[in-house]
Amino acid sequence: MPVHSLAHSPLSSTVVQELLAMPAMQAVPEEEFDEYSERELGWAYTDLVCDAVLTRHHHVLWYEGTPLGDAECTLVLTFGEAYPVNPPDPDEYGHDSLVELVEDWAGLPGWVLLDTPSEAECDAVLDRAADVLAAELGPPLRTLRSDGWLSLGPHLQCRIWRMGEHGVVLAPREDGGPYGYLTHLVLTVHPWPAGEELPVADEDCLRWVRDRIIL
Repeated sequence: MPVHSLAHSPLSSTVVQELLAMPAMQAVPEEEFDEYSERELGWAYTDLVCDAVLTRHHHVLWYEGTPLGDAECTLVLTFGEAYPVNPPDPDEYGHDSLVELVEDWAGLPGWVLLDTPSEAECDAVLDRAADVLAAELGPPLRTLRSDGWLSLGPHLQCRIWRMGEHGVVLAPREDGGPYGYLTHLVLTVHPWPAGEELPVADEDCLRWVRDRIIL
């Protein structure tokens, strides 16, 4: 699927290590968390999206649960924002406003903007991120190409790793909230019980991905 523009900020080994460590970190009392996250983690709440934080590496982090020391928490780190072309109803989605939103992401420190990138260029962004993950976790257990109709955005690669009782997923994620038609490129850490196997069929596996990376 062609993409009008793509803003992204490459993942580093430091970024990946910090995210993967969060479920095992010492929990912080709720009344102390805001001050702690700002002082120790370098987080700041962002109005770029709703209910998210901007990390010290200038990626956007959503979470469901307590982000530190909670094995049941789902963490979704966004390092890319894509605007696919040919929305189903251009008048409804507002081309100019979507272009401006992607440019807002590209304005973050360390982010770059690709205009009308090819599918190969979009895949390359995920490929480089996958190399960083592989250096930490080894090769992925599964690599699939996403289907747009499963709310996974452009037809890009999805990769899945296991880390103990957590899954680690690198994939596109269609936005269902304030942006409507844009697609996030995300690294997600989520609970994955040891006895649960990945579905065999690709389509069922993509559903498994979708159900874990969309909050």
